[in-house]
This record gives sequence, structure tokens and C-alpha cells, in this order.
Amino acid sequence: MTYSSYYQLLDLDPDQGTTVHLTTGAVNWAVEVCQQERDTDHQWFCFLRAMAIRGLQEWLDRGAQALSLEYNSETPPNPGVNCHVKGFRLCLLVQGSLTDGLISIPRYTLKDPLNFAHLYVLVEVHEEADEVKILAGLRRDRLVALKTSGELALNRKGHYYVPLEEWDLSPEDLLLYFHCLNPQQIEDKAAQLDTSSPESSPESSPESISEGDRDSPGETLRDGPIPAHCLCQQQPLNVRDWLRDKLDAVAQRWDWTLLPPLATSHQLMSVQTPAEELETLLRDLEHQGVTIPDHAKGAYQELQAQGIPGRLYALIWKVFDSHYSPEWSLCLFLGPRPGEPLEPGTQLIVQDETSILVRQTLTEDSGNAYLYTQVIGHMDERFTVSIISGEGTPLTLPSFAFQS
Repeated sequence: MTYSSYYQLLDLDPDQGTTVHLTTGAVNWAVEVCQQERDTDHQWFCFLRAMAIRGLQEWLDRGAQALSLEYNSETPPNPGVNCHVKGFRLCLLVQGSLTDGLISIPRYTLKDPLNFAHLYVLVEVHEEADEVKILAGLRRDRLVALKTSGELALNRKGHYYVPLEEWDLSPEDLLLYFHCLNPQQIEDKAAQLDTSSPESSPESSPESISEGDRDSPGETLRDGPIPAHCLCQQQPLNVRDWLRDKLDAVAQRWDWTLLPPLATSHQLMSVQTPAEELETLLRDLEHQGVTIPDHAKGAYQELQAQGIPGRLYALIWKVFDSHYSPEWSLCLFLGPRPGEPLEPGTQLIVQDETSILVRQTLTEDSGNAYLYTQVIGHMDERFTVSIISGEGTPLTLPSFAFQS
């Protein structure tokens, strides 16, 4: 496969699977470290947390660029912030069942000014099979927003109950965060949202909460399925239909809009339309020596409905159509909506089924209003596009596929 971009490639493995089979050494460590827990009634919860930590460690090690998980291997993992990745403080929460409807989070992991969690990671442990599955994630600022709006239930012992549908970070999103995001962005966003005064109730600190209260992960208050976006990949978007002036069900569900043929769009559309804006972008590319063929077919999507400011253009066409090696190309432009410039720090990320191919970041000193990239692959290859806003909000779109 070939590709082109203005930015350096990042060789990662975003689809490295979410289930980990622990080694004998990892399980033995979990058994040994939990025995240091003095209260035998809580050794089981400690064991599950230790299994979760080693599962996360092995999952991160699978990537083409392995990420280091930092934790204290000499002491039993606590139920609060129990590990770190590249400056992110993580609170691993063990989920015992896929049908649990609410996840219990200790309040002190949100309120502790020196050791609060940046990210909460929901993990399922199958101790009988020595397996750990990474399920989903939740950002600190998202939790703060839920608390501020009064949407969270708080029990008398200092635990918030967070519905599963609020866990909106997929395992893939977590990888993107660890590689591409600064934890300070999450801190700043949370600080803007949290206008409440510091709480002084006994439940605010870990010392005042009994181990029995803190060691109650995944309490079941109602039944409900894990959100699909947390557990499985989305159906691909078949861009081959664009060549037939059609949108498949996935494209329609994600509000893609077809554009007129490139050769005639500037004759049919006014200056204010997305089609004319794309024509201007393509003319600018021509001045840089990049030519898009007239038979390319395009569509665009307004990202505001997905929580991301901006507009995304996608162009596709057949690059080489022979009996031996047919290929297709995907060209992307991420830009502002009228009157709404993209925020500095906005990222455009493209990946295939094994690695991240392109990662671009909009910087203040670049003078550019758009991010652009192009990738080329065989007909059976898919490309997944992820966008991270300047504030750190992620969005992963359904994969682009060229299916017959």
C-alpha cells in the first residue's frame, strides 16, 4: 500500500484486540500481591484489580509502539488511581458482568486535588480463564460535567453511579489518547466545568471510606447492555456507492451528503456552498502540484452533530484498475464551518486495519485553516478516520471501504 501526507507517519496498532490472556507469571503476581492485603475479606477485590492492571499492561505492550504502564508492583493496587500511562493517571474499574447497568466510581478519585484520575478504564476480568478484556473509558471532564449537571447518583458512602452509556471512549480511543493527547487538556477542560466549591464531607478522601465500601466494583442497580460503540467495530461505509451517486445506510445514518461532479460543481453551485469551497481547496492543491482527477467523487459531513466543530470532505476514486492490482484512493480535508475556525490542536488521524498511517495536527503558527491527507490502498483495504478536537474530544467514524 502507498500513501502521501505532509506529516510523519506514526506506526501504531489501533485494532490490536481488546481481550488479553494473562501469562502464568502475571497471574502468579496477582495472587502474591493480593495476599499482602491484611483484610482477607477484601483480598478478592485486590486480586481482580491486579489482574486488570496486568491485562492492561499486556494489551498496551501489543502495539507496534508499546506504551509503558507504570504501577507499584510491590504493593496491592488500591481502588483509586492505580496506574499511569504517559502522564495520564488511570483508575481501573473491574466490571464483573456485561449486564451491569451502573458503574460505581469512588468520589475521591474525582475530588483529590493531587491524585485525581484523568481517565477511568472499565475492565472485565474472567479470572477462571485468566482473561482480561478492555471495555471502555471515561474522561475526567466528562464525569465532572455529569456531576455538575446533577445527572449522577451519589450514595451515602461516597460513590458516584455512572450509567454505561456515558462510557463513550472505545479501547481504540484510549490508544489515540495515550499517543496523541496531553493530559493537561483534560485537566483544563474539567477545571472549566467544575465550578463547585471543594467538598469537605468525610466521603471526599480515601482514608475516610471503608475498604468494604471502596471494594465494591460494578454494583448492579439495573440491567442493560454495554453500548455497542464500546464493544464492537462499526459497520463500514461503502464509498463505492458514491461512484453510482448513492449513499449506503451507514453514510445516511452519519449524515454524509454527496457533492456534484468536480468538473461541474463550480458551475452549478454558489460561492457559499460546500461544493464551491471544495473546488477552492482543490485549486490550491493544484498550485502545490497535487492533482485530483475529475472523475473523483466526493461527499461531506458536518461534524457539529457529532460534537466536533468543523466540516469533513472525502473524495474517492479508482487509482489503477487492472486484473492484477486494482487500487482506490481516499482524500480527506478537515476544515472549519463558515465563521467557526478549527481550534489549534485539532488532529486528523487515518489508520488501516493494522496501524495508524497519518496523524496531522493543526498548529497556530502553520497559517493553515485545513488539514489534508491522501491514502491509497487495494480494493480490500479499509481506512478509519479519527478526529480529535482542540479541546480533546474524540470522534471515530465508520471505516471507509470500497466494496463490490
